[in-house]
Amino acid sequence: MYTYQTGNQTIDYKIEVVPNRTDITVQICDKEGVKVIIPRGLNENNVRSIIARKATWILKQLNGSQPAEEKPAAPKKEAVKKETAKKEAPKAAVKKETAKKEAPKAAASAAKTGSFEEGDKFPYLGRQYRLNIVRGDVAKAEMTFRAKFIATVPQSWNEQQTNEGIGQLLTEWYQGRAGEKFQEALKSVKKAADNAPESVKWDELGEEYATTQDNTIVLNWRLLTAPLATIEYVIASQFTNADELFEDAAERKQWLSDNTLNAF
Repeated sequence: MYTYQTGNQTIDYKIEVVPNRTDITVQICDKEGVKVIIPRGLNENNVRSIIARKATWILKQLNGSQPAEEKPAAPKKEAVKKETAKKEAPKAAVKKETAKKEAPKAAASAAKTGSFEEGDKFPYLGRQYRLNIVRGDVAKAEMTFRAKFIATVPQSWNEQQTNEGIGQLLTEWYQGRAGEKFQEALKSVKKAADNAPESVKWDELGEEYATTQDNTIVLNWRLLTAPLATIEYVIASQFTNADELFEDAAERKQWLSDNTLNAF
């Protein structure tokens, strides 16, 4: 049994892993309570992000008397149309509506204490890559990437040390590539926009995609989970109307509607 705290209310839920499943379903039953049915490869933090997004719906169902099931709606075309209508405010189109900007450090801390298992998948530039955990006679943990994430950890580490260590390794790995990849995305934006900035920075921004600080565009390092085309859209939206700049703007920002920034 897992627990998620929202305000002064607690949601207890179970996780059921179903092989070959491709979607995520949240069920509320009289006997079993809240049950999240997920495909193989997702970890507890992935599920917690789902619970966080559906918390209001779940609490409403729990306070009622009827069993309920909510299945994910598949391609969020309406969300794209709604955001397209906001051309007069491009910066607003790249901000999360869940509004947890007041505690970005807490969000980062939570990500580092998740549970990690062999075969878990993590997104990088729009693609999913598996995690390989190797225990060896090493004094220091290390993360390498060769078509998959390879975490080498000391044989003596217990489960908690392993989970915290891998979370830290993943965070450092993503952050270590943020500058290079974001500059690569900016280079492409410059080809389409003459008024593009010379550089961008990255930082810990909680669930906010990007912001502008002292006339400098600052991106959330977790945007590395998105495709480069989406990162380009986010950058452009900070200084111009990205919907008019890119002919395929709807495709570029579809990822923003379908995913969260919780990489792990």
